[in-house]
Amino acid sequence: MKVSKDSVIFDFETLSLDRAQCVISCVAGIRFNEDRYLSDDPYSFTELVEAADFMKFSAEYQVTHYGRKIDLQTIGWWKEKPKSVQNMIIEPKEDDVTFEKIIDFFQNLFRHPDTLSRVYSRGNTFDPIILDGIISQLKVKNFYPHWVVRDTRSMIDGMSFGSNMRNDFVVPGLESQYIAHDPRHDIAMDIMRMQYIVRLLNDLEV
Repeated sequence: MKVSKDSVIFDFETLSLDRAQCVISCVAGIRFNEDRYLSDDPYSFTELVEAADFMKFSAEYQVTHYGRKIDLQTIGWWKEKPKSVQNMIIEPKEDDVTFEKIIDFFQNLFRHPDTLSRVYSRGNTFDPIILDGIISQLKVKNFYPHWVVRDTRSMIDGMSFGSNMRNDFVVPGLESQYIAHDPRHDIAMDIMRMQYIVRLLNDLEV
């Protein structure tokens, strides 16, 4: 019986590092299938970015309705980033949605959870803990079983052990396309990193 390789990756951008109370600026997620890594039709960065679900939230609504917190040091950190990133993360938009809409986002992303083999984030001490807090605060059921959780940093470090490859490397050829801290780009790049190493290890064209 063939095991499903359906997977999900998600990433929050926040206005505080307090995992229990941070205001969430936005979230992105991608459903993908790891069988593509070894196929004749591997993922492209553009395909993954275009496949990403994205939602941006009202910071003011989270503060006034849920008591979530904004940290000025974190805002200062964002203000050191390129203007395009600042505009996306810390500037309010007319179409920012209310916090409760995050339920719709994750229900869609984790549809058919029984088929998921892995749920990835870049460091399981941050994003999954934030999601656990959201689940508790909004009083909804968990979106996936805990045993499918994986960490892309550990995955990349493990596969590249013994080399000088960093877990945040940019896949060769994508330097001009990648926008760090755009969550759609960050999760697409992590998929590309894993695919790149898998194909190297299997002597396939990268």
